[in-house]
Amino acid sequence: MSGLHALIGGLAMASLPLVSWSADAKFVGTTWQLLAIQSMDDAQGTTRVDDPARFTLTFGRDGQAFLQLDCNRGTGSFKITPAASGDSGSISFGPIAATRALCQPPRLDERIARNMAYVHSYLLKDGKLYFSLMADGGIYEWAPVHTEGTAQDPDRTIKPVQFSKGTNEIRIRDRIVGRQFVDYQLRASAGQRLMVSLNGSNGANYFNLLPPDSADAAMAIGMLNGNRFEGLLPDDGVYTIRVFLMRAAGRRNEASNYTLSIGITGKPLEPVSGQTDVVLPGTPYHARTTTPCEPKYSQARECEALVVRRGFDGTGTVELRWEGDRKRRILFIKGEPKATDVPQAMTFIRHERGWRVSFNGDEHFEIPEPLVYGG
Repeated sequence: MSGLHALIGGLAMASLPLVSWSADAKFVGTTWQLLAIQSMDDAQGTTRVDDPARFTLTFGRDGQAFLQLDCNRGTGSFKITPAASGDSGSISFGPIAATRALCQPPRLDERIARNMAYVHSYLLKDGKLYFSLMADGGIYEWAPVHTEGTAQDPDRTIKPVQFSKGTNEIRIRDRIVGRQFVDYQLRASAGQRLMVSLNGSNGANYFNLLPPDSADAAMAIGMLNGNRFEGLLPDDGVYTIRVFLMRAAGRRNEASNYTLSIGITGKPLEPVSGQTDVVLPGTPYHARTTTPCEPKYSQARECEALVVRRGFDGTGTVELRWEGDRKRRILFIKGEPKATDVPQAMTFIRHERGWRVSFNGDEHFEIPEPLVYGG
């Protein structure tokens, strides 16, 4: 067994303290490309990846991983528990939901998607990331790549969206090449309904919808929704429709001519005036409290909860905060949660104290009734 195998394998037996997974953790928003798969079986040896850009892994902000698997794409949840040093620890992935196109040999896509379920520890060494599989199943060697899609990216172009007078929809024809991406920014209000669709000449051309004040965390992911979105908006502010090419296509300097269609309908749910309801000084919020919560990948069990009331009938935007800049925004309409700023499925249970709102069944927030209704 090599020294690297021994070091990573030893992580499984180490006592690893639980460290919360926060928005500024070193992995969030990073993308890695696969260099090699090292087998513990000497007969198999090491499989070198001819074109690492065709096999990439991106760690999303809200516990979702996105994979480029040669001619296929996949997504699944992940959980990381760093050791004290932060350069090693445990890592696990949920089932990978992947497309099923038939790629060219050697068809590593199926092997990688299958093996992600057996990843149990990681090591950062010399700028590379190593995954160890259970039962000495092997080691995956990854190298970092430049991440498109961040606010600081020099390939970013910002284009404000303005409707012609008397219209509420627009069709934009544009083109991107390589690592270029365009942020179309649109000011909209809680309670309005946004429609977005993208039709590109390149199959690797997608969009993400970002809520107000988000640099990279998306509330809708075009790759998972057929490049379409239609839904209520949870808050007031500037929404960003980010159009981009997948990393492998960008690295090959491919291009896409695309048509982006954007439409807004519905009347804004205006905030209650400060003359009618008390507003916290220097803020748009009408009330603030703390409430029990169970955010995913966090040890936080109490969140700050704020509300912008948009009526006295249980209509308003509740904002939940924890660990600095992590947040959820939920739009209530007449006492029911109707929209949110994350792509995960939202459900709720009404009880005598208010609501228990859940996302994907494994993230929970208690919303007290007086916060929403007042009093």
